[in-house]
Amino acid sequence: MRVTATVAIPTRNRRARLIPLLELLIPQATDLGAEILVVDNGSSDGSVEAVRALEGDTVRCIVEPGVGATRARNAAARAARGEVAAFIDDDARPRPDWLKALLDPFSDGRVGCVGGRVRLRFEGAAPAWINDALTAYLAAYDLGDDPVDLALRPHHEAPRGLNMAVRREALLEVGGFDVRLGPRGSRPSVGEESELCLRLLRRGHGVRYDPRAEVEHLVDPARLDSAWFLRRAFWTGWGEGFIDARYQALRKVAGRVRWHYGRALLGLPHSASPGYERNRLSAACGRREAYGYVLAFLRHRAWWNGRDA
Repeated sequence: MRVTATVAIPTRNRRARLIPLLELLIPQATDLGAEILVVDNGSSDGSVEAVRALEGDTVRCIVEPGVGATRARNAAARAARGEVAAFIDDDARPRPDWLKALLDPFSDGRVGCVGGRVRLRFEGAAPAWINDALTAYLAAYDLGDDPVDLALRPHHEAPRGLNMAVRREALLEVGGFDVRLGPRGSRPSVGEESELCLRLLRRGHGVRYDPRAEVEHLVDPARLDSAWFLRRAFWTGWGEGFIDARYQALRKVAGRVRWHYGRALLGLPHSASPGYERNRLSAACGRREAYGYVLAFLRHRAWWNGRDA
């Protein structure tokens, strides 16, 4: 049986990217009987007016005044009419069969969340200094050519918010995305998807990766800057530390700090990494991520312990 869906797009001041995305999505949504819900998050560039000019049986627009993509996605979940909320960002470009591929796994009633592959699209050639570690900060996501049961994988391999779908009832049941995580204003925070998937799994909802549901992520040239990568690295570590403070035993955290972050915290060279000296940005990002992880863990561990007592 085909599930009904709401394609949710959080947006803020990206009219020039939003409208081409809608032009790609409307045929897919129409073919599957889905709706498209744009959640404006405080735009001042005419985005709302442009979307409302397209409103009809397929396209709707609502306004979420609370700043942040996480709040916008939660607003979409509350307002969605479909059984599944399929999230895509305004700077993503889906393949022609994206929505169908993202929804197909939900024919199994045990599945609560599905994420797809994310490839990066640069304006022109990719910078010569980009490596796999840095593309991860730009939301590249590829777990291979076969579907994966993510219950068996580390939580940081959860789907990316720009290309994921969640069964609406399950999303509301667990309380939605945690608004303390995720991008907000100039803060490039992450981790809200991983944290959500942990709660879904604890409630018995399956989480899957399906490579057929593929999008391209349009890389903003303004992000190809060392300052942006360093901020993103810190907030990546912060999100991981926040999550581990809630969900991981101290011995596992100690092992992660020792083996994953230890060299970065001490500023030691990675002798096993060819080209390390030629890419100091990766090393600097590793240190920033490690600092963010430790600071977040120390800040939130006591709070979670008091709450869970």
